[in-house]
Formats: sequence, structure tokens, C-alpha cells
Amino acid sequence: MGRKNILPLLSLSFISCNLHAEDVSRFAEIVVSEAKEDALNKADITIGNEEINNELILDINDLVKNEPGVSVVQKANSGSSGFNIRGVDQDRVAILVDGIHQGETFENIIYTNYGYFDGSINEIELDSVKSVSINKGTDSLFTGSGSLGGAVSYTTKSASDLILGNKKYGLYNKTIYASNSSEVKTTSGVALKQDFGDLLVLYTYTTGHEQKTRDKGNDTYGRARSQVDPLNKNSHNILVKSNLLPNDSNKITLTYENYDVDKNVDERSWELFGSNYRKTHSIGQRQRYSIDWNYKNQGEYINEIDTKIYHQKISQVKDSDVYEFKNDKKEYNYNRRLDQSSVGFDQKISLTDNNIGSLSILNQLMYGYKTKKVSNDNVDTFYFSDRTSTISNSIIEPVTTEHYYVALTNEIDITPSQLVALGLRYDAYHHNVKRNGKSISEHLYSDTFVLPEDTSFSGLTYSALYDYQFNEQFNIKYKISTGFRAPNATELYFTYGDDFAANRFEPNQNLKEETGLTNELYLEYVADSWYVSFNPFYTKYNNFIDLKDEYRLVKNKYYDPIRYPKEFDDQKYFQYRNVDSAYIYGFDARFKLNVSELVDSYYPIWYQSRVSYSKGKGSDGDSLMTIQPWKWTNNFKFDIEDYNFSLYATYISKKDPQDTIRNGKPWKYTSDSALVMDFIVNYELNKNIKFNAGIFNFLNEKYKTWDSVRSIPTFGSTNMVDDDGLGLNRFTAPGVNWKAGVEIKI
Repeated sequence: MGRKNILPLLSLSFISCNLHAEDVSRFAEIVVSEAKEDALNKADITIGNEEINNELILDINDLVKNEPGVSVVQKANSGSSGFNIRGVDQDRVAILVDGIHQGETFENIIYTNYGYFDGSINEIELDSVKSVSINKGTDSLFTGSGSLGGAVSYTTKSASDLILGNKKYGLYNKTIYASNSSEVKTTSGVALKQDFGDLLVLYTYTTGHEQKTRDKGNDTYGRARSQVDPLNKNSHNILVKSNLLPNDSNKITLTYENYDVDKNVDERSWELFGSNYRKTHSIGQRQRYSIDWNYKNQGEYINEIDTKIYHQKISQVKDSDVYEFKNDKKEYNYNRRLDQSSVGFDQKISLTDNNIGSLSILNQLMYGYKTKKVSNDNVDTFYFSDRTSTISNSIIEPVTTEHYYVALTNEIDITPSQLVALGLRYDAYHHNVKRNGKSISEHLYSDTFVLPEDTSFSGLTYSALYDYQFNEQFNIKYKISTGFRAPNATELYFTYGDDFAANRFEPNQNLKEETGLTNELYLEYVADSWYVSFNPFYTKYNNFIDLKDEYRLVKNKYYDPIRYPKEFDDQKYFQYRNVDSAYIYGFDARFKLNVSELVDSYYPIWYQSRVSYSKGKGSDGDSLMTIQPWKWTNNFKFDIEDYNFSLYATYISKKDPQDTIRNGKPWKYTSDSALVMDFIVNYELNKNIKFNAGIFNFLNEKYKTWDSVRSIPTFGSTNMVDDDGLGLNRFTAPGVNWKAGVEIKI
């Protein structure tokens, strides 16, 4: 079998197989497809819409819970804040929706630890998603700044995803209920198709409450509270997409999406002075417009041109009301608003395949421009007995970022069994900061803090892949790739506290770009009824940006030998700094077996096993706190007529305290080992109606994930735990719970 036939068969990711939703029995079908993919950008994990529906996936926590080596950053009732891959998280893992980068975190420990900012990355509605592609490892070739640990790319649905067969229209409805959060999600859509184009309108409404823990716990106020804080959540998402086909060579796609989420939290675990309680109301909105033009030329020099123009605005607002216990009188209201607005242009030109001698060469050119503005506006209101006082301020100056990039990729078929792929990219970022006159540090500039100034960063990254198809069964790949991340506005410009404050946050406009280099080896073997892959990797990060804190002695400005005899006070001093280097190494492995052939079963039976292990630390001796304990997932699938049965068994190992060193000390909390088992049934009544149901953690295992406990602050008033550890119960995972849903497609 020649390479051009076997490669589609093995069009699997470099790091781990792309068989997440594929059966070995479909290999023959895959061989038929000759669609050309970017060899340097193949996804390690692909999760399709059918899997999202069958496995009753509601959010990104469900999306990756059975994917070792990938997890979600937890922010308690604030939600989630992106993904954790290869020992890094949040802004170090790029998130894109239809090729558009999502918002960056706005996280500063002073404010988030007191709960006045969520600091989280905006959320995504998965019912509007057709597929999710996850790439592991450092590689900025296709995504630019941010892909140090990897990238997660969402592709939204089109009209064809709702239309059955050759029909001209489609109607869709999906409803699902989850017991662990009393959540109900309903998605309804309509799709139309004509020769000149199509139209999709898809709407999702979700309502629910807080995620319950295994043990109910005590219902008290303060850090010792072991029940989760009461939460009411509602979200709306509308996706409108139209593909226009003026002729065979051109396709124009118009997309509009608007996502709104509204949360009300009774923060009974909040504790500051013991005489108050707090309630919060947060609103998040993501709105985007885009025009995509695809032109297929198949000429002498240019084969295809893809062009995208887009606008996106992300807003996050949080209202915090503080009341007195004794009379329920409102004392304070803190309104915090963060806006991120961007306009961009991307273009990719695929050149016609060229032959130089016996070598077949494919080239692609990519370039683009984006401008993005980040701004913060706050209003603090104080309620006195005889009057109300209002103060407007911001905790960071408005920053406008301009970004340019150009990239070139090249794929060379050396022989029918050998391929070399190369890529080079250059990015330039310029942060333009403009003082708005209402910063909380305005009066401290030139005295305590340096004036904010414009900063510029750039990154030159490359990626190279060697792919050797040894024979029809065995494939080996080696990949080396680099990536970078430019410092964000918070790391560069955030300031807090004067020379005498108990907490002081120093800006650092001298930060350097983070860089990373990953070496990976990928081995895979495909037999008639089984498949195995093994992927060891090593990544080194340089100029790693980390938040460092230390205690300093500062003069007590109230010092008096008689009345206030303490001459010096402790000050906790924070600053983002570049760590010389950090590293992570480990492996991913997968195994898939067609059990039905071994036992001679008429009905298909499949077994799949996945495991991921990693370890690493920084050059300063601190651990990479985001590294997950090793995880082993096993899955049995059994199909009988119109029923599909799935059994999942996931083992999560204990987090070693020696791997939790932070600022020279081990983290106070660790996670224990756990065995979590789920059982899911899908029943297809007919081609139009499908029922899905599942029972999760049916062993009723009590456990806390490492991502959950590492989010517990060391100081502040929000999400804190008492000294006796009673409040830890708030961070445990749900016990036995169930989901059920129905999907209708007409």
C-alpha cells in the first residue's frame, strides 16, 4: 500500500491518536478520504458533536474529564477559566472559536482573592459546536501568542449539521437534565438549504444551580461552611450562520453569535470581618460577527484562498452587595466591569502543489492583523445612614494591543513513505497604554510606581515534523516545535498599594516573552483489530512568567514610641517575574481493541484505554502547580441493535506533596486518589428521535480534583477554608448523579 493511501488511514495526531470518536472498523472508510490536512496542525484529540450528545456533555468539565493530560481551570462559583495542558494553563493554552481567539484572563490576586473580579475566561456553549480539536504541546505556528501548553479550537455548526439526507430543511431540538446541578438545557434550531446557499439559526437556553458535592455538609456562614454557596445560573446562546455559494469557486460564510450568562450567588462562605455577608450578581457576554470567504482557484500558482474578517466583544460585569448581619442593611456595592474588544483580519493562501524532481511540495502562506482593547471601569457605592457616596475608578489603565503576523508552511513528500513538514512564523505585538485619570494608583505615579509606558514584544517560532511510514502497520514521527506568549496587561501594568500598605503589587514593564520548545516522539501500531500508540515528550519553558510573593518589613507610618510602639510592619509584596526556565516531561499512551473479534460476538464490543503521566518544575525549585496527577481512563462500548452501552472507569492518582512546592513551601492542600465509574445508555428510537441517559460516579466516590484544591487562595475573603478544614467539603466532586436527555431531528 502506497503512502498516499496509508496516510489517511493513519491521519492521527502527532501526540496521541485522533480516534477519539472513531472505530477501528471504520478504517476502510477513512482510507477512501484523500482530504489534505496540515501535517503540522493535526489535532491530538478530536471530539465531535455526536460524542457530545451521546455522552451527555454539558460543559468543558464534561468535555475533557475522560481525556488524560487535559483538565479545566476551576474558579469555584466564578466558573472555569480555560484549560490546563502540559503543565500550563489559562492564557498559556490558546482557545479559538471558528479561528477567533477568545478573551484573556484578567487575574490579579489582590482582587480575585476578595471576589471582586471573576478573572475567568469567557465560556463557550457546546450545543452550538460541531467539533473540538485539542492540540498538546508548545506550538505557536497556527495560533500565535499563547500556545505554550497547547490549543483548543472549536468549530461551530452549519446548516448541514441539522439537515437529514437530501432534504431542504431541518428542525432540531435537544433537552437534557443533570441532577448534580439541577440544570436544564434546551437547544432548538432550524436549517434551510438551497442551491445558492443555506441558513442556520440555533438557540440554547440553560438554567441551573450550584454543583452539589457528595456530602451535604453544614449550612453556616464563613470559611467553615461545607455546603456549596447557593447559585442561580441562566444562559442564552444564539448562533446564526449562512453559507452563500455564488459559483463553484467561491463560498462566503456569514456568522453571528451572541452568548449571555447571568449568575446570582449567595456567598455564604465569604468572610471578611465576621459581621457582614455578601451576594453577587455577575453577567458575561460574548458577541462576534465574521465574514469568511473561501476561493478555490486550482490555477497554476494558487490553489485556494481563505479570508476572514471579524469583530468580537467580550464583557464581564460583577456586582457585589455587602450587608450587615444584624439588620440586613446594605453597606456597600462594588461594580466591576471588564471589556475586551477586537477587530481582525486573517488570510491563508494555499499554493499549487509543485514537483521538484521526485519531490512533491505543498506551500501555504498565512498572515493577519488584529487590534484589541482591554479596559476596566469600576463604581464603588457606600451607603451611610444619611447619604450615599459613589466613587468611580479603575484598577488598570486602558491598553490597546496591535498584532501582526506572517507564517509559511511547507510539506515535502520525500518518498511515498516519508514526509517532512516545516513551518516558520513571526509575530509582533505592541501594547499602547493610555492613562484615563481614574486609576486607583494615579496619585502614586512617579512617586511610588513608575509611569505606565508602551511595550513591544515579538516572537519567531518554528515547527518541524518528520513522518516515516515504516510499513502498513507501523508509523513513527518526530516533531520539534516552539511557541511563545507575550505578557498581558495585568502582568505588565497592574498596581496596588502604597509603600506602607499591607499588600502591595508592583508592576513589571521589563518582562520578557515566555518561550517554549517541545520535542516529541510518536510511535503507533495499527493491526486488524487493535491499535496502540505511545508518545513521550519533553518541553522546556524559558522566561516563564510567574507571580512571586515575599514578606518585607516596611515602616509603620503610625509609629509612636508610646501609643504605637511597633516601628515596622509586615508587607506582602507581589510582582510578576520571569523565571529563568521550567520544564515538563512525560508521555501519553492509548490502546484500542475490537473485543468482538476475540470473543466472536455478532455485536460490536470495544475497549479503549488512555493514560497520561507528566512531571516538571521551575529552575527556582518551585513546582509547576498545574501539572496533573497521572490519570488512567478505560472505556468499554457495547452496541446491540438500537442500543449503545458505555462503561467508563477512570483512576486518578494522588497528588504528591513534593510536587506542590510554591514559593519554597508545599501547598497546604492536596488531592487523594480516586476510582470514578460512569455508565451511559443511548437508545435510537428511529432516525429522528434518540434518548440518552447516564449515571455518573455510581460508586459514590468522595474525591477532590487537584485543579479544585489548588484554586483555594492563601489569603482573602472568597473561597477560603477554615483552619480545621471543614470548608474543604465545598471543593469535593459530586457523588452519584445522573443525566437524561432526548434529541429530535426532523
